[in-house]
Amino acid sequence: MRSQLLKETILLPFRRPALLAWALFFTAIFYLVNRQASLYDVTNPRWVITMASLILLSPFFNGGFILLLQAQRNGTRLSIGEAIARILPSYGSLVSGELLVNAIVVAGGTLFVLPGVYFGLRLIFYKQEILIGGARGTAALRMSLARTKKWRGLLPLFAAVSLFYLPAVAVFFVPASLLWDIYALIVSALTFSWLNILLTRIYLEANEGSERGSSSDGGMN
Repeated sequence: MRSQLLKETILLPFRRPALLAWALFFTAIFYLVNRQASLYDVTNPRWVITMASLILLSPFFNGGFILLLQAQRNGTRLSIGEAIARILPSYGSLVSGELLVNAIVVAGGTLFVLPGVYFGLRLIFYKQEILIGGARGTAALRMSLARTKKWRGLLPLFAAVSLFYLPAVAVFFVPASLLWDIYALIVSALTFSWLNILLTRIYLEANEGSERGSSSDGGMN
């Protein structure tokens, strides 16, 4: 994992306020939903509302963020409304992918945690495969599995993902207060931003590398 990529990932939300605002908006909505029942409080009857809100709303926010990133990288203009309009045809695939990936990770997590982490990394690009690659249904999961089949590439990916989750872990050590609420909101938004930026940049750079390789091969033939 290139240090330059990690540096650019960390700085981009501050250089592109629209991306950070989008992440804060999503985080604030989920924070309000989460107040009635925590995502981890499965015994609370309202937990179903929290989980349903996350599953049904996250495709719009993750998808919008990914498409905005792609547009910025390509040097094109894309509004939030246009991004959401592009998500709608893929919405069913994004929701089913969310459900399948979560089910696989949870099932793997019950087997001494590591299988859950492993499958989470192998399936981590499914949103990009749907929104940028044009995959539908389980094809996006298969494409992500193919993209991450080299286990040596999973180690730096795991390290980078863990790095961006570290500030969120610190939430558990901050006493509950208004300060905790503010810190949790900001850190959650940044983690949301960093992970989407990192994965989308890796995905786009890999595709660009493949296209350059194909062009070079075509020119030699």
